[in-house]
Amino acid sequence: MSERYDVSNRALTELPNEIRAMRDLRELYIYDNQLATLPEWIGELTELRVIDANRNRFVSLPDSLGALPNLYYLYVADSQRLTALPGTIGGLSGLAYLNASHGALAKLPAAIGDIATLVELRLDDNKLALLPESLRRLRKLRELHLTSNQLRELPEWIGEVNSLRRLALRNNKLRDLPESLGTLGELRDLDLRGNELRSVPAVVRELASLERLDLRWNSLGALPPWIVEVEARGCTIWR
Repeated sequence: MSERYDVSNRALTELPNEIRAMRDLRELYIYDNQLATLPEWIGELTELRVIDANRNRFVSLPDSLGALPNLYYLYVADSQRLTALPGTIGGLSGLAYLNASHGALAKLPAAIGDIATLVELRLDDNKLALLPESLRRLRKLRELHLTSNQLRELPEWIGEVNSLRRLALRNNKLRDLPESLGTLGELRDLDLRGNELRSVPAVVRELASLERLDLRWNSLGALPPWIVEVEARGCTIWR
């Protein structure tokens, strides 16, 4: 039996039922269709490693999705109408990559913090105004993408996510950054474009590994003298 199944770009409104019998299936490619959800039986395919369901019309995802312990790649972006992730998502105990960008998410389930294996989380272009405190437990997270949401502040606990290397906050409503951000010793890339910053937050000076800092499209006044020190360490700054 095939370990890879591809029915992408076929205008499907539901998945072929024959997939349900593919108990050895590891990779499922169903992008560029018209699916409004996934079938409840998706949780029976416990050998799945990859679900690429980009560019569908998801309104919801089934609770059974959380019953896939071997899944490490989940791509459900570009749905526009997906308002929530299932509360069972914490059951994805092997997940490394989750992309739910370009949807209508206004909040995240607390269970997302149970995915201890998560390395890259992409939630760009949603409606998030707050981040669940459970995210502080994602100690393996290297990339957090939150471009084009409704964030007015970052929580103080962000400094506990100490494996972060890339933090994308473009096009939010941030006016400042928490002091704890300075403890992110691995952070290389910080994108602050298009926020409501009036000055460069002093905590940036503490980011010893920073290589790229983007400050464009803010209403910044004069840059602080220490910005020269940051550049001298090898950080490229766009302003």
